[in-house]
Amino acid sequence: MSLKLIDKTSTRFSPPIFILCDKCYWCATYLDKTRIPINNTCSQCDTDNTELSSFPILSESFTVHYKRRGIELEFDSR
Repeated sequence: MSLKLIDKTSTRFSPPIFILCDKCYWCATYLDKTRIPINNTCSQCDTDNTELSSFPILSESFTVHYKRRGIELEFDSR
């Protein structure tokens, strides 16, 4: 078996991506956009991609807090 190595100097990697379902508030962080499932549906409630919000995680960290009245995202620099 032959393995092909990725040349990190010539390949541009995309940043991690935070996905949030606007319907059930399921969320996930993907290492890059190539890891997002092909069907692009919520893993919890199976809603389609019109209910999914996504944004790149650039140079910040975040904490997710689940509360009775919803979800709270707290962002901070790394």
